[in-house]
Amino acid sequence: MNAFGDMLHDSLVTQAWTPEWRPLGPWPESVCCRLDAFPCEPDVLAGQILSPAEQDHWKSLRAVEKRRREWLLGRAAAKHAVRSLLARELSLRLLPAEIEIAPDPYGRPLVSVTGDAAPLNLQPSISIAHSDGTAVALSVLDPGTRVGIDLEGLTRRRQDFEDIAFSPDERGLLAMLPAELRHEWALRMWCAKEAVGKALGRGLSAGLRALHISRADAASGIMEVGLRGAALEQFPQWQGESLIVYTERESKFVFSATIFQQGAAGMRPSRQEILGYLLQKMGELTADWDYPDPVRPESLLFTELGFESLDAVVLCTAIQEHYQTPMPFAELLAEIGQQQRDLSIKELADFVDTHLSSSAGTGGATGRVQ
Repeated sequence: MNAFGDMLHDSLVTQAWTPEWRPLGPWPESVCCRLDAFPCEPDVLAGQILSPAEQDHWKSLRAVEKRRREWLLGRAAAKHAVRSLLARELSLRLLPAEIEIAPDPYGRPLVSVTGDAAPLNLQPSISIAHSDGTAVALSVLDPGTRVGIDLEGLTRRRQDFEDIAFSPDERGLLAMLPAELRHEWALRMWCAKEAVGKALGRGLSAGLRALHISRADAASGIMEVGLRGAALEQFPQWQGESLIVYTERESKFVFSATIFQQGAAGMRPSRQEILGYLLQKMGELTADWDYPDPVRPESLLFTELGFESLDAVVLCTAIQEHYQTPMPFAELLAEIGQQQRDLSIKELADFVDTHLSSSAGTGGATGRVQ
């Protein structure tokens, strides 16, 4: 990345986006950005702002041209949001290519920082959305906080949309609105579900009605979304609880945003997410080690990966800090020492999952949803 590319990226994105609903959500450590058009040819832009790995992905995309352009537009907005956030909160100025965004196993975008700032292990949370040639991105500094943003163009219409997307009681909420507002609010409700799905990290994989609108306030644009069915099985801590989503209309778009603050009960990760985090962390810890094989769930810490006792302590400390939950790692390490056995990553994931569940059940996870 050269200075020209840095200036190009800065010039193509609007200033940090602060829609009217922003004061309703007290999110001081967040940045929301919007991009409405390309300033140059997409291939030129990609060469200026993408990391080497992202450029490889861009070149390999076989989707229709519209999808490829939307992907790049979203990455440009997201990188600007993250750069603005780090500059404001940490006085850290990064080039766009030093911010890499890659999906987790469920498709949720994850941020990593390369270059000179890599040792800081910065991992801001990010959410991206695009529609009708516009992209938006919402970012927060805390990697444990989940965010979700979505937008839809008001020109999109489908005859049977409401019957497919909403339950009878959700359609009842729409029926109480004036006829001229019904289409807008149907899109707001849809965007609210999308934002929650993105924040949870699973999208709408549990089904269109697994995320349920229980309240829609026409005056404020605030909606409450609860979990049902398969979504509640994925996140049982949200039984009887609602997530707050802010929605707004601006010109030809409606959009929504939600942020789950660190420690919210509904954000206890699934076992698969815990395993994914551990595999990522193991990969980071062993990156410079003489270990030729890829790290797998079955990999053994001591006999295969070459861990020493101090390495295990560092790993356990990192896990506790990541999940902000004390766990009896000392007892676990003492037990495997007494039994003279090894510990697999898969077994470690089970241990973390068990103790996170125990903490949530006894009120150990505290926090609030905003």
